[in-house]
Amino acid sequence: MKKQLLILTALFFMASLSLHAQDSKPTVTFKKFKVDVSLGYASPQVSGPGTKAGVLFAIEPKYAVMNDLSVGIRMEAAVMANLDKNGSSGNAKANYSYIATGDYYFSEKKFRPFLGAGAGIYTFASVDLNSNISGVNSIPVSSKFGFMTRGGFEYGHLRLGVEYNFVGDKMGYLGLKIGAVIGGGRK
Repeated sequence: MKKQLLILTALFFMASLSLHAQDSKPTVTFKKFKVDVSLGYASPQVSGPGTKAGVLFAIEPKYAVMNDLSVGIRMEAAVMANLDKNGSSGNAKANYSYIATGDYYFSEKKFRPFLGAGAGIYTFASVDLNSNISGVNSIPVSSKFGFMTRGGFEYGHLRLGVEYNFVGDKMGYLGLKIGAVIGGGRK
């Protein structure tokens, strides 16, 4: 899996460099490199007696191919759980993802709304807890290919966004994020 991720990253950055060669605007308003760091709320696609909601953390280095387009690699971890009232039984699901992303910005001002998408590998692990039997019943781990769509805005170095991660077998989840943009900004 590490070899596949390395190949995917190399191809992604080679494609972004070729896009830069087609940029006809010589004026560059923004710095080329930035890193988004976000925290947020995660809600699974399937609710009910299973997993309810949780938290997520993401870090995403990006390169601005043009003023309106940036490409990057998002690394995200999300943990969602559902425990009974006394905390003795329930289940938890954790996942992490490595996906290639792209964001298109609709403005070159301080307030910058955007839409984005990405695709890559999602790895899931889940555990069922029951203190009445033997504690942990199972920890299945699986990796799947998935994709993500998102929208939001940046205002200065503040970033707010909504994402939906589409993964097979009803393993998708919604993410509501708030974060900081390190770097980037106007030249």
